[in-house]
Amino acid sequence: MTMDKNGVFQLEYPHSYSVRQRDEKGYADIPVKLQVSQGETRQLSIQCHLRPFGHKEADCEYTILLQVDGNSCEGVFQGVLAGDYSLEVIAYNAGGEAVYRNQINGIGVGDVYLLAGQSNMEGVGKLLGTERPSQWVRCFYLDDQWGIAKDPLCWFNEASDSVHWRVPKNQKEEAARNERLFREFGAGLGISFGKAMKEYSKVPIGLLMCAHGGTDMEQWDSVGLSDGGRSLYGSMLRRVSAVGGKVKACLWYQGESDAADWDKAAVYKQRFISLIEALRRDSGQPELPILYAQLNTWLGEGDVFPAWNGIQLDQLHIEGDLPHVAFVSTIDLSLSDAIHLGTPALKKLGKRFALLARRLCFQDAAYERGPRVRRCFFADRERTELRIEFEHVNGGLRPSKDLRGFRVEHGGAALPVMECRLDQSNANTVIVKLKESAPAGVELWYGKGFNPVCNLRDGADLAVPVFRYSI
Repeated sequence: MTMDKNGVFQLEYPHSYSVRQRDEKGYADIPVKLQVSQGETRQLSIQCHLRPFGHKEADCEYTILLQVDGNSCEGVFQGVLAGDYSLEVIAYNAGGEAVYRNQINGIGVGDVYLLAGQSNMEGVGKLLGTERPSQWVRCFYLDDQWGIAKDPLCWFNEASDSVHWRVPKNQKEEAARNERLFREFGAGLGISFGKAMKEYSKVPIGLLMCAHGGTDMEQWDSVGLSDGGRSLYGSMLRRVSAVGGKVKACLWYQGESDAADWDKAAVYKQRFISLIEALRRDSGQPELPILYAQLNTWLGEGDVFPAWNGIQLDQLHIEGDLPHVAFVSTIDLSLSDAIHLGTPALKKLGKRFALLARRLCFQDAAYERGPRVRRCFFADRERTELRIEFEHVNGGLRPSKDLRGFRVEHGGAALPVMECRLDQSNANTVIVKLKESAPAGVELWYGKGFNPVCNLRDGADLAVPVFRYSI
């Protein structure tokens, strides 16, 4: 909100460095609201001019007159083409004198992406070497204010909705002030993702941050819609409405908390599917693309997250259960502590999400979704040479030899592996050579355990996901 120096006029919206989601044809409506706190509003004529940023020619601008209703003056720019604009608001009195003039920049029509889940989407990387901000990538912060996206994107004690507060209301102001002074963690994937999407789509990018660390899938249940800002789901839907009611896609990274409890893990897949269906229904976007991350690694004791691999396999399979859904693998990325991705890894993950968004949101066939297992089989009678064929690979797999992360088991016991490399004649096929013949009923794993060493990626830097295959 901007106010003139006398406190008479307040421009409630739009905000500087904001983004409205464009429709399929590339247009959006931009509402304007001006509050007049004193004076005779019936004698005012209020003009609004929306101009492409950097342009001054009158034939490039949109112009409207605000309708006066009491102390509120409102109007809507309809059908604004995707791009970045400056807004000038001028109020004239009955004598034609300009009594108020205000100009704000960064009024964007482009793509808004919803970021939700828990801490690895929130971003807790060290605030060293963070992604450089861009005026083209904006964030709708938790306090319901737009601004240029700059890490950290999450400031919970400044949030408008109480579900995000980490201290009681009467301690919130002091906690928020101290956090601004002393915070050292909070780098995330959002800005890297946003910059990659801006480079691709050539329009302003908005990040709608709704993630909250330590949350499980039950806490995101859509039953919380009626609770509004007192629930994660209700807060998320309220904030979607606050930015115009539509988003381009949802990016999701969550599941660690559910892996800590067998009962929660048993219903994780169905809860995730239900969340996707509810979000699509309640946002009025039945084909909303959902891009999510498969869990990474855990460096602590195994009994803390007993269902870790189970959640990873659920995430692997959800992609095939619903339309307009795809995931990125994170298993090869490095952590900054026992469970959180480090800043360099988050920047890389943001770019991976962007490649997925190009395909899922824009039907861009230039990139595949990333390596997925097509089939596994023994190529010899002795059952010592196992071949794993991959599909959806960009430019072949790499490295060509010394591949890590594969494990062949029988009855839970690992079989000795002598060699693991790419097929020299087909860079989409991996060859695993065993020391001894494999009995019937073996299982092939990639990325099993809590901290596996995995290094197989494709030419677009999309990693092979954790998977299990029975042979």
